[in-house]
Amino acid sequence: MKEMNCIRKISALLALSAVLSGCSGLDMSLDAMLSPPKLTEYQTAIYNALIQSTGQVELTYPRSGDYRSAFVIYDLDDEPTSEAIVFYRTQETPQSEGGLRMSFLDQQDGKWFSVIDRPLAGRDVESVSFYDFGRGTNIVVRCRLLGQTEQTVNVLDYEDGAVSELYLGNYVFIESADMDGDSFDELFLINYDAALDYHNAHLLSWYENEEEETVFGVVSTVPLNADIAAIQRMSRQRLGENDSIVFLDYSKGSGIFGTQLLRCYGKNLTQIYSEGLSRRNNAYTPILYSTDIDGDGRLEIPVTSPLPGYENLTVPEQIYTVDWYYADEESDFTLTRKYSAYVSAGLEYMFYIPVRWQGLVTAEKSDGTVNFVKHGEEAEVLLSIYVQPAEISAVPPGAEGWQMYGGNDGITVFVNTYEGEMTLTEDELTSCLVIL
Repeated sequence: MKEMNCIRKISALLALSAVLSGCSGLDMSLDAMLSPPKLTEYQTAIYNALIQSTGQVELTYPRSGDYRSAFVIYDLDDEPTSEAIVFYRTQETPQSEGGLRMSFLDQQDGKWFSVIDRPLAGRDVESVSFYDFGRGTNIVVRCRLLGQTEQTVNVLDYEDGAVSELYLGNYVFIESADMDGDSFDELFLINYDAALDYHNAHLLSWYENEEEETVFGVVSTVPLNADIAAIQRMSRQRLGENDSIVFLDYSKGSGIFGTQLLRCYGKNLTQIYSEGLSRRNNAYTPILYSTDIDGDGRLEIPVTSPLPGYENLTVPEQIYTVDWYYADEESDFTLTRKYSAYVSAGLEYMFYIPVRWQGLVTAEKSDGTVNFVKHGEEAEVLLSIYVQPAEISAVPPGAEGWQMYGGNDGITVFVNTYEGEMTLTEDELTSCLVIL
């Protein structure tokens, strides 16, 4: 189903590395592979201006984001020329002690000169980004802390050659989005309160403080579930122009996952009752996230439970049904079950379990084939589904009656239906079996 494209397959590409000796045309030495990129002529001019004011430095490169160079060129003040930001560490400072700094440089008559220099809290630069929170361009620098799961975020403002720090804090999750529909971004971040042993969600924006000064900082805070081990991702469902539901998918640890719902009305975060939204993954069930599986504009939340016959088995042996719930805004966000489905382990397809099968039919997996079977003493196979790579054209092995159902660039799906009182009609099969 095209709507299920929101659930992404995560694949790892392994690079083959080899050490070639005696090849004069290829330098595979360790020093060559670890050496920093050569500077361009433009970067060299900036670098020379930097060391004239600071002395010799060790350049530091952001680990993620759109800007991966130690030299970030950006127009920070709408002048005819852009400014440069350089991340570095002084050579006399051990990496284990941090020593991160960022320098701002500008141009005059075609020559670069240092404007201002400031420290950064952290060991490495994670990313640098630029946002308009409503009062012009601001700089968001994220840094990694040594030996900690939390990272630091620093929101800076550059104006007339001066840098002011708008916000400095720690976080375990951060994302920017226009949460209130005013066409400007806000920062949504989550941090861990060690003293109270739970996480808090915060919304950061410009606001007017008690002294009637316009400042940037936290405008709303809400505590999160106590069982959160790690945040996986945030999704949003719009309710109105300045109203939305925030879906926080998270790990509880040990292969258990959950979802917490928040409401963001304007710039105010509040909790939505979302207890019991738990799911597991194992060799038969992939990690699932909240997503709009049917394209109706509402996000559905996955909750797993064992199929009939698997209730008393160990977790690695269980095969699950996935119940998809939505928050019904018309009844005070009551969680309502919308679908029950089987999701293939490799996210190749989803099979919506017909109402007349629910509680009566289970699934069995054998040699790559998933059989949907009437549960009971006299097991009766009702439907078989087989997935194979698209480049293989052979018919699946085993019983006769296989038919190609469909596929995509990577896989082909075959089905085999069996006659009986509970057999699906062709229309039922088409509406129930969706290739992802």
